[in-house]
Amino acid sequence: MGKVFNQEALDHASERHLVPVDVDVHEPPAQPPSPAKPAPKQEPQRATPWVIVVLSSLAVAGAVSSGWLINNLQQSRSLLDQERSVMLIERLRSQNAANQPLPSTPTQPTATQPSAADATPTAPPPPEPQWMQSLEPLSLPIRQLPHPEASIAATPAPVTTPVPDLTGVVQGPAGSSSAIFQIGPNSMSAGVGDAIGSSGWMLESVSETGAVISQNGQKRTLTVGGVF
Repeated sequence: MGKVFNQEALDHASERHLVPVDVDVHEPPAQPPSPAKPAPKQEPQRATPWVIVVLSSLAVAGAVSSGWLINNLQQSRSLLDQERSVMLIERLRSQNAANQPLPSTPTQPTATQPSAADATPTAPPPPEPQWMQSLEPLSLPIRQLPHPEASIAATPAPVTTPVPDLTGVVQGPAGSSSAIFQIGPNSMSAGVGDAIGSSGWMLESVSETGAVISQNGQKRTLTVGGVF
């Protein structure tokens, strides 16, 4: 009970010290709206070097793999074509072998006993007609061709005598012209129709710039630089 009275006494004492206060409440002034800030421009993102390297390597790898696949496809196609051609050839060979007739086995002749008809003697052949007996074999002459070696031996051997050198010509009247020849170290003169030393050649004619010599039907024309 004592506590209750003490509490009431405290409440009366506190009410004596309370003083009423008037408080003015004012609303805050409205602030002007702030201007809108422009949105920042977004710069285009630049690709980093390692991204470019990765993309290029992927592109190269894709190209290489596609080329490898194409090559393998071509090889497989060629192998298939070869196998088909081989199979077709084998099939054709088998068909040809089947179409060929089988070789007939030779039959061994059976020994037969001679019959009575075979034992009888056969009739002689009829006589030949008279015109066949009158014909006799004809003999035709055969012309023999000459042997090639004989024809080769008949041809005269070519002349191996050295040809004299013409060193000068001497013209004279009425066929008295002559020519000067050089045979080895010797020099000799010959007229028209004369033999040129022991060379076997003969002087046929003489002109202003040369001479004509002959031997066994062969003729040679010789020329010189001047006329003597």
